[in-house]
Order: sequence, then structure tokens, then C-alpha cells
Amino acid sequence: MAEVQKNGAKRIKVPEFLNDQLESAKERLSKLEVSAEKALKELLQKGKASRKDLEALVARISKDDRVAELKGKLEKLQKTGAVRAEELRDRAETFRAEALERIGEFQEKAVKFLGVATREQVEELHRELDRLAKRFEKGQKARPSKRPARKGEV
Repeated sequence: MAEVQKNGAKRIKVPEFLNDQLESAKERLSKLEVSAEKALKELLQKGKASRKDLEALVARISKDDRVAELKGKLEKLQKTGAVRAEELRDRAETFRAEALERIGEFQEKAVKFLGVATREQVEELHRELDRLAKRFEKGQKARPSKRPARKGEV
């Protein structure tokens, strides 16, 4: 039996017929290791070359006048767009306020035209009826209203 050194100091006894296979496996592993190192070095070189190409491309694009010009145009459009949006927002707010005012006026005109009591008049009438109902329950006489009667009311 042949002895094979393992982990530096220890020797393991291996049968002779396995010794040849073990040697061939060692050779294949060393060849594989060499080819793996070679492939890794090639990949590193390709990666560095690609990085340099990318850096050159980025530098070229950033130096390009068109990019700077487009950035300037974009900033200008953003500023004018913001100003225009503010103007439109102000116009819309003005229009909304005017519309609400006109609607209120139309409501008042419609109420006057139809002869319908306003909300304030209905609420005042409701308060007066509540006051009268309380007095009636207490058995007191009702006092005349403080409010003067309108034309056509009895």
C-alpha cells in the first residue's frame, strides 16, 4: 500500500490501484484551477474595459451641448409652466367666487319673485311659534310680536 500525505503532516495509506486514479484527479483539478484563474482574469479585464467604455460614453454625453441645451429648455419650461399654472389657478378662483356670488343673487331674486319666505323669516317664525306654544302651555296670554307686520300680512 502506498502512503499519501494529507493535510501536511498526516499520511493515509491508500491501496495501489487507487493511487493512479488519485494522481489523475489531482492533475485534472490543477488544470481546472489554472483554467478557472485564466477565465477569471479575462473576465476582470473585460469588466475593466467595459467600465472604461461606459465612463467615456458618459463623459461624451455630459459634454454634449445638446444635453445641456435640453436641460436649459426643460428648466425654462418648468418655470413658465409653474407661472402659467398659477395664473390659471387665480383665474379659476376668481371665476368660482363670481359664480357663487351670482348664484346667491339669483336665489334671492327667485325667492322675492315667488314670494316665498327666506330662511331667516322661517326661522324667526319658528321661534315665535315656540314662544307662543310655551306661553299657551303656561296659560298666559300671548303678547303681540315685536316685529312689525309686512304689507299684505294680517
